[in-house]
Amino acid sequence: MKIKLYKNIFLLFLILNFSNFSTYAENTVDTVFNKNKIVTFSLLKHENTLGEIDYFDFLRSSIITQPEFLFANLQSIEKSENLKYAQRQRWPELNARVINDHALDRDIDDITSIRKRRDDSFDAVVELSQPIYSGGTINAEIRKARYDHNLSNIEKENALSNLILDANKYYLSAVKSKELYDYGIMLIDEMAPYLEKVKERVDIGITDPIELALFSIKFNALKSRIQILKTQQDRDIAIFEYFFEKKFSEIYFPEVSVMSIRMNNSRETYNVKGAKIKLNSAKEETKIIKGEFRPQLGFNTRYTRYDLDEDENDSDIRGGVYFSMPLFTFGRARAKISSYKAKENATQMNIDIERKADEVGETEIVNIVQSAINTRSEIFSSFKDTQNQRRIIKNRLDSTAFSAESYVNSGLEEINLLEEFLDVEIRLLHGYFTYLHQNQGLNNLIRVSP
Repeated sequence: MKIKLYKNIFLLFLILNFSNFSTYAENTVDTVFNKNKIVTFSLLKHENTLGEIDYFDFLRSSIITQPEFLFANLQSIEKSENLKYAQRQRWPELNARVINDHALDRDIDDITSIRKRRDDSFDAVVELSQPIYSGGTINAEIRKARYDHNLSNIEKENALSNLILDANKYYLSAVKSKELYDYGIMLIDEMAPYLEKVKERVDIGITDPIELALFSIKFNALKSRIQILKTQQDRDIAIFEYFFEKKFSEIYFPEVSVMSIRMNNSRETYNVKGAKIKLNSAKEETKIIKGEFRPQLGFNTRYTRYDLDEDENDSDIRGGVYFSMPLFTFGRARAKISSYKAKENATQMNIDIERKADEVGETEIVNIVQSAINTRSEIFSSFKDTQNQRRIIKNRLDSTAFSAESYVNSGLEEINLLEEFLDVEIRLLHGYFTYLHQNQGLNNLIRVSP
């Protein structure tokens, strides 16, 4: 009885400790996740934003109709049919022909030239041919067609992933330009009435005319800045509407979760993966060329029906094994094989080139994303501080210590800092997407498959 009681106490102790450990593990994972997660454009605290799921749905619905994806899809279909053709090369070939051979003119001594005489014929032939050994070319062609088909699938995935990057870039550029222009117009509308106020202060003698001149120069510079922003907005919105085939209306900043990233050498880019497949395809091409100069073995069967234009039913069935082999090609075989071998070696080197570009590109992307993560809060704090300083100066407009130049300068600095912050947020999100593209993970994130 005591032993059973001790067992129950021991089991209860294990259950309680396991429960505590599980709670601790869950809290630890949640803490790490929240610590590493950043939500783009969340610092702006806009009333209208686009959630992550809605943004992904928007991107997904816009890219599947793009011509780049449709072209890659058609190429994949082409390679699939080429694979079917290569596989069916193993099957026999059945063909039919009609031989209609009449002498149109004859100048032959019928007595002494028996060998040169030919009777008129109107025959039908059905022939069945089956290759037995073709130097390994059929198997090599099948393998090459399979590699080419796999490559087309990789290129289709790459095209889809690149379209996501393009769609993200055009979307963010348009919404950024709209935000900057609207903010600049707000500053102009706010500052325009104070130009007259500065003139009045000059007229009554409480402000130096130099202050008016400086205010006018800075104010005109701000208006010129806003005109440039308007030009950029019109351009980016036109690109947006052309790419997405919809009006730029109710388009907001997307709030997307971005995780901390680091170098990942375990995953290859589409280019590296494609280069490896091209190497395998090039090897099969070399084997196909070698097979052209190897023995060819097979058999055929032929049924012939003679003189269709006559009432006779003469026919025969013939067949046999055929064999052919090039004995000497005067160096043509070696030259052609060497050419394809050199192409194979060049394809091998291309893998190293793509891998190097992959490592350099990923290092740059990781640095861009980490830099954006490290500076976004500081830049946004500077923007908010400049915004507050502008409001303080505005509230002291009736004071004799009012500096008109400082007021406009704060507006110029404010629009510049806002643009810098938006650029950082765009680099953060676009860099994160590019990192996933480098590691073949962007399509999975957007939940789209070719």
